[in-house]
Amino acid sequence: MLIETVRSWQYNIMGYTLKTVESIFTAADPDALTKYRDSGDGWTALEVLGHLRDFEGVLFERTRVTVEQDLPTLPFPNPDELARQRDYNHLSWRTLLTEWRAERAAHLAYLQARTEGDWDRPGMHPKRGRLTLLDQLFLLTQHDSLHIEQMTRTLAERRIDS
Repeated sequence: MLIETVRSWQYNIMGYTLKTVESIFTAADPDALTKYRDSGDGWTALEVLGHLRDFEGVLFERTRVTVEQDLPTLPFPNPDELARQRDYNHLSWRTLLTEWRAERAAHLAYLQARTEGDWDRPGMHPKRGRLTLLDQLFLLTQHDSLHIEQMTRTLAERRIDS
């Protein structure tokens, strides 16, 4: 199997993630999006969406510096601090999703424009160590999947606890 095919599957996942999150939020009780927290004291579904929007920019910046610099230190802001500072629970989920969609489209276009030589370029993640651009693509889709699970579990916990 060609690595180009595997990358194209990851690009497809990047698009499906947005559709999945939109479906989750459209189907959810609007009050549940900010009322119920992951395991009782974690993030709400809306806070997870805010995190996904903001970290798309972080992940895109990691992509750019990996391509443009030699072995850069990859940015890693504190996600809990960003959530506190940006007060996601008082934002519109539709606005967050629209902004995330725009950032994701720009990120995806940048990734799709990469040459074969770019994919082996490494950056240094503060916690994970050396990551190539290809590693970062796989981590991006894993990050999405983990947070989709978190959102749906948090909303399901609400039904169980009710």
